[in-house]
Amino acid sequence: MLIFLLLFALATRLPHLFGYNIPFSFDHGRDAIAVLDLIKTFSLKFIGPWTSIQGLFFGPGWYYLLAPLYWLLNGNPLAGPLTMLLISLVTIGLAYKYFGVFEAIIFATAPIFTIISVSAANPFPMVLIGLLILITLKNPKKHFFGIGLLISLGFHFSSALAVFYLLIVPLILFIKKIKLNLKQLIVGLIIPFIPQLLFEIKNNFIELRSLINYFVAGESQQITPGKIKIVTNSIIHELDLAILPDNLFLKYLSIGLLLTGMVYFIRKRKIKSFWPEIGLFLLIPTIGFWWLHFNIWYVYGLLPVVVIAIGRILRSTPKIITYSYLSLLIIGAIKVPVRQTGAAFLSVKLEVLNYIEEQTQGKSYSSYQYLPNIYDYAYQYLYFWRGFNGHNLPVEFSYQPSEISYVTEKLGLLKKFENQPTKAEKTFLIIEKPENVWHYPLEAWLGRIKFSQVISKKEFGPELEVWEVRR
Repeated sequence: MLIFLLLFALATRLPHLFGYNIPFSFDHGRDAIAVLDLIKTFSLKFIGPWTSIQGLFFGPGWYYLLAPLYWLLNGNPLAGPLTMLLISLVTIGLAYKYFGVFEAIIFATAPIFTIISVSAANPFPMVLIGLLILITLKNPKKHFFGIGLLISLGFHFSSALAVFYLLIVPLILFIKKIKLNLKQLIVGLIIPFIPQLLFEIKNNFIELRSLINYFVAGESQQITPGKIKIVTNSIIHELDLAILPDNLFLKYLSIGLLLTGMVYFIRKRKIKSFWPEIGLFLLIPTIGFWWLHFNIWYVYGLLPVVVIAIGRILRSTPKIITYSYLSLLIIGAIKVPVRQTGAAFLSVKLEVLNYIEEQTQGKSYSSYQYLPNIYDYAYQYLYFWRGFNGHNLPVEFSYQPSEISYVTEKLGLLKKFENQPTKAEKTFLIIEKPENVWHYPLEAWLGRIKFSQVISKKEFGPELEVWEVRR
């Protein structure tokens, strides 16, 4: 059965990767550049991407997790999604081994797990970490070091949720009357923090000071009825995607089956089996995020909790209900991916760069990128990747002329390219969403480029166009 589930997961996920039909935008490009710097210049990483709190960073685990496939594939941006695909297969296998076939089927078929496994973003591995924590809690006496290690690793991928692990796990152990082995737990907690501790010592404890400032004067004291509603609804929506099909008709049928199953579950007086793990894991972060800063990806580490909860319900219901629900999930997972034409997708960006290369006819050129969020990390990475694979690197590629300081790895990577031309014979402008954005208007950006003539314009879908201009 496990082999079938793994093959099914591959069959429903790999088509998304064919033709580079995956998102590749701000965060993807930023992380990919850091990993490329790691594997090309051997520049060790002591911190990961920045968090939503200014001056605070994730641990560097995400970069080191991505590095092997980026190295094997010589920087191909599919390395990130393929890494997540492998992690999703491991998740299915672990769920099957430690919880059962029902949980494994949900991980293989529910829509959010497909979404996570065909893209690559720093919080996505929290699904695996959350599942591993639940596995260790099945027999915590043997896994205190592992529990500490997993909680600490959570700070490499989603520190906002990992903070709650520090509260939830001890509470669960207390309720279960399990004596803590503090020595093993603390050693496990410390090891993944070593890179960041070294960074802190070198940089005058910048992260610690930022964290203190956040709790003293930041969002930690703000709560409103509106925020409670938004946070709660957002969490419920993400949890729904972990247990329900995204087809509306199938979704309502699944809800009906689960509600019926819940009735059987309660009648058999098994509601206590939700406590303590499931109740604490779901309630404490939800209430905490009413006060703290919240982003939807903070929820990913909670997804295994709701999967385990549904697995417990399914084992207490008549087989007809259980198998009908699982069948709806499987049916919902079978779909033909639609080719995406939005500017955020990798296939469109690669089409643009191929077009520019054709127009250059071997001549030197510069490329400037306009995006509403200003920073063009995705294009920065793609130009470097193509450069390392035999394509001509632009004389200059940036969001505006003479600006490279926002990409800290750029100078080191440029040193890998010798005998580069210093004067561009052609100039191209890549413009995403060319509407007049109030905080970063297109007209003001065009003025910074200082060109005299538009030679040609070409559209790539509804959100992206390329101009060739004369400077």
